Amino acid sequence: MPVHADLTETSQQQVAFAPPPPDTLQPYTPTSDKPWNAQRVMHLYRRLGFGATLEQIQQGLQMSPSALVDQLLDAAFDLDIPAPPYWAGYTNADYDGNQDLVEEHRRELRHRWLNDMLSESIRAKMALFWHNHFVTELNVYQCNSYMWSYYSMLHEYAFGNFRVFTREMGKNPAMLDYLNGNSNIVGNPNENYARELMELFTMGESNGYSQADIVEMARALTGWQAMAYLCTPAFYNADLHDNQSKTIFGQTSNFSFTTAHNLIFTARAQQVSEFITTKLYKNYVYQQPDATIIAGLADTFKMEGWELMPVLKQLFKSEHFFEEKFINARLKNPLESMIPLLKSAGATPDQILPDWWDAIGYWSYQLGQEILNPPNVAGWKGHHTWINESTLTARWNFNSITAYLLTQDDQLRENLRNIAIALTNESNDPAVIVPTLIAFFTGQTLEPIYQLGAIINFKAGIPENYFLDGSWNLYWDESPDQIVNLLYYLVKMPEFQLT
Repeated sequence: MPVHADLTETSQQQVAFAPPPPDTLQPYTPTSDKPWNAQRVMHLYRRLGFGATLEQIQQGLQMSPSALVDQLLDAAFDLDIPAPPYWAGYTNADYDGNQDLVEEHRRELRHRWLNDMLSESIRAKMALFWHNHFVTELNVYQCNSYMWSYYSMLHEYAFGNFRVFTREMGKNPAMLDYLNGNSNIVGNPNENYARELMELFTMGESNGYSQADIVEMARALTGWQAMAYLCTPAFYNADLHDNQSKTIFGQTSNFSFTTAHNLIFTARAQQVSEFITTKLYKNYVYQQPDATIIAGLADTFKMEGWELMPVLKQLFKSEHFFEEKFINARLKNPLESMIPLLKSAGATPDQILPDWWDAIGYWSYQLGQEILNPPNVAGWKGHHTWINESTLTARWNFNSITAYLLTQDDQLRENLRNIAIALTNESNDPAVIVPTLIAFFTGQTLEPIYQLGAIINFKAGIPENYFLDGSWNLYWDESPDQIVNLLYYLVKMPEFQLT
């Protein structure tokens, strides 16, 4: 279970009765103009996680939108804290120079995260969001136990209390080493973490703090250490903490590590609430934030004492989230372009060979998204940066190979056939089957000329007379391969690059 805020440390706030939320933050109620249909169910699953199986879509249609959001988020919240591997506490001495074993453990953790993207999906995606917020780089700290501690924390606090999450991340050994906490000591403060704490992690660039605040914040954060060259646990050394008065945001006190973090959430509550809800909005809804929606979410964030779940439920249940203009309006990141192909086909982790995960991890790296190694402390920029002249053709190729993997497992081949049979009521007409599968795999329709191209690719060289006389059907041995041929075509379409 995720850790909640410690009630003894919850900031004191004067909470008034909340004003009614903006109209578009009201819960979405289906109408004839905005029906609760498969497209909107898929929209929810694709934004919250990495897509849905046909069974999940069918089940979602039987529920109200709000009930489905509650079910998905509550299930993600209730997941156990990740169980540590046997090597979670390994130091450099435990590896004794065995670099092959070091790399094997890193490979194991990457596989685990990719597996979770396919299975639990929603928490794995939320952890990926926080990985791109509280950024560290394994290539910098180079310690597997720190890697595990960081990974575990991203999952443990993914839906919990953001104020507590922020404070605890500042003690995480991966973060301490990455942003020079080890160099931040009494008499010689290092400003690196203090600057990013305010600029990237809580408030936004030049948004309510000064250079003097950074220096004084650094003094307050002294004392925590992590020796990555030994790969030993983080610890607090009181002798390295600056125990004198500091002035931060115009307030003077002998701020400690904890009270300095808490001050950000009391003295700069508006900046924090708007900055974090804007990042959530841009990641889960649309690149250009809506000021009215952000204001409503920010109010909820503050009034709920920095708990993330009320904000997420308000957003994902809202009329705003389900508006037509936001469906298929975000560019997929590399993992969003590959994992959902497996998910939609009903793949389970036990069907994915380790070499497949190695390949998908490598392809994602080639496309600019290497798990555990964002490019810098600002993380992946996302949006248009995911697709450019060099990555577009690579994306086509890698997505095609991902689709090809579906042909390498007999059960996955049968899954593809059964999906087509169920969706089309055993139709033997490609003009019915193809647009139905396009809608299932992309959530969209294609213009007639491109739909015709899709049908030609689906027929896959089978003589036309078999389709004309009705002798071809989805029970043919070739039909799973025909569906994969259709996917080869779809992954190169602009529509496929959107989610």
